[in-house]
Amino acid sequence: MKIVKLILISFFLLLPLICCDEYFGATVDCDECWSPRPDSADLIIDLTIESPHYNIPIEIYQGHIEDSLIAIDTADHTPYYFYVKTEEYYSVKAEYQVGDRTIIAVDGDDIKTKRVSDDCGKVCWVVVGGILNAELKFDE
Repeated sequence: MKIVKLILISFFLLLPLICCDEYFGATVDCDECWSPRPDSADLIIDLTIESPHYNIPIEIYQGHIEDSLIAIDTADHTPYYFYVKTEEYYSVKAEYQVGDRTIIAVDGDDIKTKRVSDDCGKVCWVVVGGILNAELKFDE
């Protein structure tokens, strides 16, 4: 009996690895379903846009912040959207002036596509990840 339990537990632990092309989200919004597979999507960057921080300098990198700088901008709204290639890791660096100090917020995430087959009645793709949080966490 212990062997059967061990086999069943092993099967369920390995199931995500066996079905790596399928989306394992709780629910799928079929309005966000793509066909064919998208090669680009919006990177979503959350920032703190409030007094006195109305214009936030940002830098976007393909990879980590030590890697390839792909954009420099000043954001005046949140969330800030930036169109990028999927299946990549991206980072953002946001700079806030707090009194006489400069506070830098950094975050990074993969933006990937996952295949969804049954939830929407057709084979389709959803974009997952690509949400970066560069909000100001400390302010005096």
